[in-house]
Amino acid sequence: MVNFEKVYQKVGLQIIERCHGAIKITKHGKIIEVYDTKRHIWSNGLAGLIIKEECKNANLKNWEFANVRSYIIEELLGKSKK
Repeated sequence: MVNFEKVYQKVGLQIIERCHGAIKITKHGKIIEVYDTKRHIWSNGLAGLIIKEECKNANLKNWEFANVRSYIIEELLGKSKK
């Protein structure tokens, strides 16, 4: 049996790596802007698209996207506190 938490975390880290950590986030956990290195643009609506693309590549279901998003936010907020 696959540990889904590890899969969500792995995909979340792939998304952060894809953006080189260039994700602007509020201290309350809302993603404001993200830089996509594949498209070479900053955008405030692109975060959802990037998450969706990476989750589809990992064969995750639509309802699992929120779990991945929460891992991204958790990881970024954890790094900002250090």
